[in-house]
Amino acid sequence: AWDIKFYTELAARYHEYYSHDKALGEVIRTFVSKLPASAQVIECGCGTGIAAASIVASGGQVHGIDQSEGMLAICRQRVPAGTFEVADMLKYSVPDSTYDGVVASLALFQLSKQETAALMQKWHGWLRPGGLLLIGTFDPERQGVSPEKFDEDGCAAKVPSMFMDHTVYNTLFTREAWKHMLDRAGFEVVLSETDSFKPEGNCSVEERYYITAKKRVTDAI
Repeated sequence: AWDIKFYTELAARYHEYYSHDKALGEVIRTFVSKLPASAQVIECGCGTGIAAASIVASGGQVHGIDQSEGMLAICRQRVPAGTFEVADMLKYSVPDSTYDGVVASLALFQLSKQETAALMQKWHGWLRPGGLLLIGTFDPERQGVSPEKFDEDGCAAKVPSMFMDHTVYNTLFTREAWKHMLDRAGFEVVLSETDSFKPEGNCSVEERYYITAKKRVTDAI
């Protein structure tokens, strides 16, 4: 579960530490280019709007949700063209086939394996036929997570990482585990990208893994 107070207190410093992330902007531009013109995109865990700003700059229309009002205050200021609300992605619901794209960038680490799998199913419903999902996560193999940390499903729980002067504990999945989880939810992985990013301050180097997955038309309702 997310520590909302922790993220709210770190909001301004978070933006300072992470706003120079140019590679994420490129990933977002590539993602939006695969969507229809003026695509409707929801970002879950939008934080201070780093990805949301790139969605709008790339021609998309963005609606963002986050549990931290402090993060959203910065997000609204940075991305006035977007719409944003305080919400828990696990509980949030919209009618089926509402969006062309779903984005969750570096927003799933505090979830359990079961919660993550449930979100994949939920997002499949939110997307229009052929819609795209973008997940930004860490690649545990490149992060140096030892093989014995993983369960039979390729999930490693409570992996420590230094995040803005604090030790946090993340849930991580192997690349193969992501592929299987997305496949079970009705998605096909169409693109995977990697990047190494060092935030400002006392943070671990982040070995990023970005997955673009398409809602299979045969699974659409």
